[in-house]
Amino acid sequence: MEQVIQEFFSLSKNYKVQIIKRRDGLYTTEAYRWMEDCGYEFWSYISQGLTLIDSEEHARKIAMEQLKECSRDEF
Repeated sequence: MEQVIQEFFSLSKNYKVQIIKRRDGLYTTEAYRWMEDCGYEFWSYISQGLTLIDSEEHARKIAMEQLKECSRDEF
């Protein structure tokens, strides 16, 4: 089973990236944007393709790059 091991949020809290550990021991990341539509509030997945990552440290670097790209926040 896949497990979310860490989440990073933009300064505005409107974007987040999750680091996910897969069953095969590899890692991947998923980016989301906070949406409000017709009275509903939810995290909407931002498709960036699937990337398989070999280590948690490398996944953390990629997650931060994705968050910067999505949110344009300065860290």
